Amino acid sequence: MARDITAPVRADLNASASPNILLAFLTIDHASLPEPIRVVCDPIDFMVGSDLYVGCPFEFKLLNDDEAPPTTQIRVQNVDRRIGNTLLSITGRASLALEVRSSADFDLSVVPRMPTVPVPTVLYGFRFFSLIDVTGTPLDITGTLMLRDYTQEPWPSRRATQARCPGLFR
Repeated sequence: MARDITAPVRADLNASASPNILLAFLTIDHASLPEPIRVVCDPIDFMVGSDLYVGCPFEFKLLNDDEAPPTTQIRVQNVDRRIGNTLLSITGRASLALEVRSSADFDLSVVPRMPTVPVPTVLYGFRFFSLIDVTGTPLDITGTLMLRDYTQEPWPSRRATQARCPGLFR
């Protein structure tokens, strides 16, 4: 995933009269969900490939780039109670992916918004982050996104015990 914004895109975004805006596409997946939750930070729905992203306002911070494992915060407005109730009821960690695209790659005159190019360019993004510390209020759902830190896992993580591998202990 791209985490660096190229110079031409940065110049276009910093221009005083740029017609393009950044759109954040969020995908939340978990084994207990029948299909992933897909939202876009816009009031209008968007299609990317065969996936429909529902318009829902949310905020996120850029990933930290220091010596600590990458983490960030996310806040989804609880305008659709189904999203809030689903995120609060998930047991375990949900997997998240976030992709930021430019509105220049979409036809903004149709609903849902359709791409004007075969594959809209991802300007910034990350995948395989875990959603932890989820809290909710009637107004919003907040959570922390982090990568799993495998340096803190015991090695080997699975051991050949009698309960797991009874054939070894005959």
